[in-house]
Amino acid sequence: MKQLRSRILGFFTLVLILFSLLFMYLSSNILENQAIEQQGNDLKAQLLTLSSQVDASFSDASWQDLSENLSQTAEAVSERITFISLTGEVVYDSRADQDTLENHLNRPEVQQVIEGERIGTYSRESASTGEYLYYVAVEVDSTEGAPLGYLRLSKNVEEMAALTDEVIQILLIFMAVSILVALLFTFYWTKRISDPLEEMKRVTENLTDNDYTGRYAGQSYKEIDDLGYSINRLALNLNLQMQEIRQNDAQLRELINHLVIGVFVINPDREITMVNPVMNDMLGKGLSGEIGETYHENIKSAGLIELIEKAYHKQRVQNSELVLYYPEEKIVDVNVVPIIDSEGNPVNYIVLLYDITEIRRLEKIRTDFVANVSHELRTPITAIRGFTETLLDGAMKDEEVLTEFLTIVNKESIRLSNMVEDILHLSKLEQRNVLKTLDEVRVKEVTDEIHKILHQKIESKNIQFTYEESDPVILKMDRDHLKQIILNLVANAVNYTPDNGAVSVKAETHDNEIAIHVKDNGIGIPPDKQDRIFERFYRVDKARSRNAGGTGLGLSIVKWLVENNDGRITLASEEEKGSLFTVWLPAEQ
Repeated sequence: MKQLRSRILGFFTLVLILFSLLFMYLSSNILENQAIEQQGNDLKAQLLTLSSQVDASFSDASWQDLSENLSQTAEAVSERITFISLTGEVVYDSRADQDTLENHLNRPEVQQVIEGERIGTYSRESASTGEYLYYVAVEVDSTEGAPLGYLRLSKNVEEMAALTDEVIQILLIFMAVSILVALLFTFYWTKRISDPLEEMKRVTENLTDNDYTGRYAGQSYKEIDDLGYSINRLALNLNLQMQEIRQNDAQLRELINHLVIGVFVINPDREITMVNPVMNDMLGKGLSGEIGETYHENIKSAGLIELIEKAYHKQRVQNSELVLYYPEEKIVDVNVVPIIDSEGNPVNYIVLLYDITEIRRLEKIRTDFVANVSHELRTPITAIRGFTETLLDGAMKDEEVLTEFLTIVNKESIRLSNMVEDILHLSKLEQRNVLKTLDEVRVKEVTDEIHKILHQKIESKNIQFTYEESDPVILKMDRDHLKQIILNLVANAVNYTPDNGAVSVKAETHDNEIAIHVKDNGIGIPPDKQDRIFERFYRVDKARSRNAGGTGLGLSIVKWLVENNDGRITLASEEEKGSLFTVWLPAEQ
């Protein structure tokens, strides 16, 4: 803006100077011409007066007397007086010796009179004095009217224009002051315009640098202020829009970072532009530190790279199920989505990885569950059907055989009923159809109830059952859940403990957790099978388990109930030495 101000000032200065010079030139010429004209008129009037005097005195005077009279008159006036005879000889001259002067008949002012002009005028440089003079000439007649000669007055032109010089000096001073005032006003005017424009420029430059805090606060003309206020509104709107964009971007990034789906974005040059934490975990590599690098240098899966390249070539969404072997084996559902702009050109490619390993595992468990249920149900149903057919074929007439077969059928039907009840119960638990109510439950009271339920079996096997706690242990949880957990664990311990064995329940508090230990000295569990003991229908020894009356679902129900109450269950067991199941539950839920 300083350059603009300088250009405006320079332009106005140049224009003012040129117009001033032109005005001075025209004014000086006009004033000089008017001054010379005015002085010329005065000189003519003076000449006519002098000629009338000469006319009156020349009739009875000689040339000598005329010269004396003109000399006396020349002393009273400042003009040069010259008298020229009809032949052109200079009879008298107040400024020069007439004897040295050449013939003046051919002088322009004299020629004008000869040609009939009343007064002849001319201005030129005098050959005798070297001055630039203004001449006026008139014819002098005798009293009888006969022409006697020519009387001429001359005056220095510079003297005639002396007043003009003073006026021009005054005009010069006035013009200089006017130019100075005009320049000061122009400087003030340009400053009042350029300073607000400079401030607007600063605000707009800040806007281009994403700084939306600057505002126009200048004071200028209304039109300029209106423009500045419009820029302020623009800055305010841009600031609000950028805040909204940043907020949306932060929300989007926060959303992407908390997705359970792995996401990373690739630009058309195959460079990684964004990665969320889940993707880093899935690929086992911190891709967030590889932003700007090509993706195929940082991905270890050939199948994933092939699918991404397929999306690049076909420009269509690609979907496939892949197995990733690094950093650990997992099954993922992959989607590669090209983002196309309005002109049909790819802008970005979004790669989505969804870990479906657990889903596939659950599907396998469900398939195995159906197969196991079918197998487990088939055995008692086959037994019941076989024995009933045998009885119907005639064996029922033998009372001993009838009693034996009916006992077996009853046992298998009870086992079948227990299995169906466990299956339905587990199904309800997994579908969250069982309501959970929180009560203050004392572990000893629940254990005493279970002892009453199982006392017949405990006494029949002569098992020593004990409960131990140093202080009363109270849990805040669903009473039925706690009862089912302890009942299943104690029932298993009694079933797999030989006669004259021992089963104990111990409750104790550890920090913010309560531990319930169920210990027996039964057959134990081999180390290689302890990891699968909580699977549905899994039995360490299928024959002995069926003989013990188990359905193979008890520990699965226990594990589900424990985990659903924010707890955990552990196992320590040795073959032929017994097992120790420990349930850890939070003191408060």
